[in-house]
Amino acid sequence: MNTAAANCADFPCWTCRRRRLKCDRALPICGKCTSSQRPCLGYSKDKPLRWTNSVASRGKLMGKQVPRQEQYLPISRVLNDPGLQDLSPSMRDYIAYFEQQCCQECVLYDFERVNPFKEFMRLIPSCPGLCHAVVSVAALHQAFRIASAQCNEKIMAYKSNPSEVQISQWVEEMHQLHQLPTYHDALYHKQQTLSFLRSEAHAGYFSNPDGVIASMIMSIWLELMDSGRDTWRYHLRGLREVMPKRGLSLAPFRDGELTADLPQMIEYFGTSYTIFEIIGSTFVKAKQPYQPLFSMSTTLDILKRSESQTWTGCPATLLYVLSLVNAAASSSYELPPDLIDNIFSHLWSFSPMKWAVAVAETHYMKPRYQLACVWQAAVDIYALQVLPVPFESDVINGGRISNSLDAILHHLKSMDPADVHLKGILWPAFVIGAEAQTMSQRVLITDVFGHLWTLWRCHNVTNALKVLEKIWARRAMEGSSRRWIEYVYEWGEDWMFV
Repeated sequence: MNTAAANCADFPCWTCRRRRLKCDRALPICGKCTSSQRPCLGYSKDKPLRWTNSVASRGKLMGKQVPRQEQYLPISRVLNDPGLQDLSPSMRDYIAYFEQQCCQECVLYDFERVNPFKEFMRLIPSCPGLCHAVVSVAALHQAFRIASAQCNEKIMAYKSNPSEVQISQWVEEMHQLHQLPTYHDALYHKQQTLSFLRSEAHAGYFSNPDGVIASMIMSIWLELMDSGRDTWRYHLRGLREVMPKRGLSLAPFRDGELTADLPQMIEYFGTSYTIFEIIGSTFVKAKQPYQPLFSMSTTLDILKRSESQTWTGCPATLLYVLSLVNAAASSSYELPPDLIDNIFSHLWSFSPMKWAVAVAETHYMKPRYQLACVWQAAVDIYALQVLPVPFESDVINGGRISNSLDAILHHLKSMDPADVHLKGILWPAFVIGAEAQTMSQRVLITDVFGHLWTLWRCHNVTNALKVLEKIWARRAMEGSSRRWIEYVYEWGEDWMFV
């Protein structure tokens, strides 16, 4: 089949018809419309209606607008947009798959009206790059699950007890992932997304700021699913650099183009960026203080919104302490003792029980308490790894949360593998696992990663376990004289485990 012909529509788009221009018929959106920053009205046979934002087209109300109300657009409405009528059946299937399977994993509690990734889908008809980004994530997600199912079939054929099989054995069989058509689709659409972002960066301005930013966030997700090593930071750095350089305004698009409600979308961008920035700085040697990029709100206010809009589920107070730790660790000057004491005082004053009961759903109280305890212990461990705290200091001897590793491991072990809160423990499980000394502790951590693998089915989980195994091996040879974070820095790989 001719690939070029398959990527072209049979008819010119309606925007080019109305402008009496020759259309390149590119899918999913006309390239001429993209280069001229005009909304592409698609290739449907029926002439599309032309909408305006005004209450009336004549009289006293001409040009007047009503306040826009935020509403969730179901996937059927998105796929019926004129700009998407000529998408290939496989792309439409992937977009539907993303809405049904992927979006729920991107948030802790999947409520339609507060799921930012479902809201991102409203931008697909007006942004070809985001369309490719969503398809690439959906295809990779599907590829992992197909490969995993094939691996499980082999395991059942040769093992009487599948639970005996370790993650490392599953990873050995994941080579067949690269032979799946869905994996090839993921790579193709990833390349299309990168091409779109490159052309937007070279243009000097963004024709669709919301769509470009959403494409970058989805690209970070893709890199984390595929690995979690190094490449995610290029998209994160791109977000930091293009915003001030381009002087972007996230104003709603004109010419009747489909767009999301401005304040809500900026809020979604801000919470996603904040999580990636704070967690992404933890295992990177060259840390930098977190600065809000999309909002003038305080960091703590942004993080409070992240509790419901992201998948980590980490209490806002603990993520805020984590940002303070990163900022202190990034300083080139000697840290005053009072600063370190204040950080730990802020950490220890947090009450997991008070946070857990501050929710209407009573059945969530126990897993929320366990989640908060795990995160609090992990932040404590991480802070002692990266801050210049001597082992004989009062900070450690005065009330260190992590003095009972077995108690914290009990919280990890007690979490129900089917509970929604499990999706938020990858980072703390890694940090706590790095402290594991005994074989029984390490077996328990490996079991926790087995549950995470069952949930996520992505290389981010298996790579996190591989790094843990390297840390355990180094400690077996050298003892505990060095901090394990030094090994991570020494290996020179920028990991993000979320």
